[in-house]
Amino acid sequence: MICTAPTRPGRATSARTVTPRRALVAGTVALALLLAACGSSDQLGGKVVKDGVGCTITTSDRVAKAPAIPTDVKVGKTTKTTDAAKATKDACAANNDQYLTVDMVGATVDDGKVFTDTYGKDRPLTLKLGQNQLIAGLETGLAGLKVGQQRQIVVPAAEAYGKDGNAAQGIGANEDLVFIVNLVSVTDSPTYCNEVATIPKGKRDGKPTTVDMPVKAPVDKVTTKVLVEGDGPKATATSYLTVDYLGVSCASGQQFDSSWDTDAPITIAMGKAEATDTAFNVIPGWTEGLTGQKQGSIVQIEIPFEDAYGATGRPPQIGTSDPLVFIVQILKVSDSAPPSTTTTSAVTTTTTAAATTSTTKAAK
Repeated sequence: MICTAPTRPGRATSARTVTPRRALVAGTVALALLLAACGSSDQLGGKVVKDGVGCTITTSDRVAKAPAIPTDVKVGKTTKTTDAAKATKDACAANNDQYLTVDMVGATVDDGKVFTDTYGKDRPLTLKLGQNQLIAGLETGLAGLKVGQQRQIVVPAAEAYGKDGNAAQGIGANEDLVFIVNLVSVTDSPTYCNEVATIPKGKRDGKPTTVDMPVKAPVDKVTTKVLVEGDGPKATATSYLTVDYLGVSCASGQQFDSSWDTDAPITIAMGKAEATDTAFNVIPGWTEGLTGQKQGSIVQIEIPFEDAYGATGRPPQIGTSDPLVFIVQILKVSDSAPPSTTTTSAVTTTTTAAATTSTTKAAK
C-alpha cells in the first residue's frame, strides 16, 4: 500500500510508506516507556500540565526499588486490586487514549518466582489499554490507576495465560499471578521505546534478527547510526536509493514491515528527486536520515513521530504519535530512477508476490 504520511511544517508533502503488515500479539505483557510533559514540579516530584479539564498531574518520579512480593496472596475467581495509597487529587488516570508508563514487578503466586521487574532499570514499560497488548487481568487491574499511585493486582490463571502458560517468561500452565505496579505517567506519545520483540524470519537472506532500540524515544530530530559503513557514492537529496529495510514501532517493539519479507528490495526517491512509478518518496524521516549515507552501508534511523506518521499513526501496527526505528541497507545509490514499467503518467497499479500496490506519482 502506498500512501502519504503526515508531515511537519516545511517538510516534503509526499511520502511512500512502509506497509504495516503485522498486528500486535495478543495475550503478552508487551510494554514500553514514558513521555515527559511540560510544566513545573508538583508535590509528587514529577511534572504538571494543566489540561483544562481537571487532572493536572501527568508524570511522577519513578520508584527505584521494587516492592516486595507478598506471600499471603489470596486469589479470587476474577482479578482483584489493592491500592497502596490514595491517589493525589489532581493526578491523571489511566485511559485508553494515552500511553501509560509503568514500573512493574510480576511473580507467580504459588512460589513467588519473579518473571518481570522494571524497577531500578533504565527502561520502564509503556503500554496502551484496549490494544490487545496485555493479558485480560492487567487490562482490568490497571483501569482507574492514577499517576503516582501503586497498586497490587492479583490475576487468576483464567485471566492470565491459562492452561498454555508462557514458557518465554517461565510461567507454567494454570498459574495465578501477582503484580505490583506504579503508574509513572499518562502521555500522548512514548518517551521511551519498547525493547524489540522477536523479529520474524525473512523471505530472503540478510534480514536483521534483532534491533537495538533506543531507551528514550526519538524527539525533535532524526538520528542515524551507521552499523556498517559502505564505500560507495553518498546519497544526496536528488538521489534514488535501492534499499532493504525493517521497521519497528517504538511504542510496541513490534516489527510492522520489512522488505526482506517480500521478493525484492524497493527503490525510493529522496526529497528533491522526482517520484516515478518505480521510485517513491518516503516519510520525511527517511530522507533526512539517509542523506549523506554511502552505498553499501547499513544504518539505523530513529525517527520522531512528527517525521513519521504524525499524531494519527497507522493503527494498529503503528500507534498514535508513535516514533519509529528502521534498519536500512543501502544497496544502490543512483542519479536516476529505474526504467518505468508503464506508460501511464499519473496513477499506476503494480502487483508483486507480496501484495497488490496502488501507487500515485508524487507532485514536484
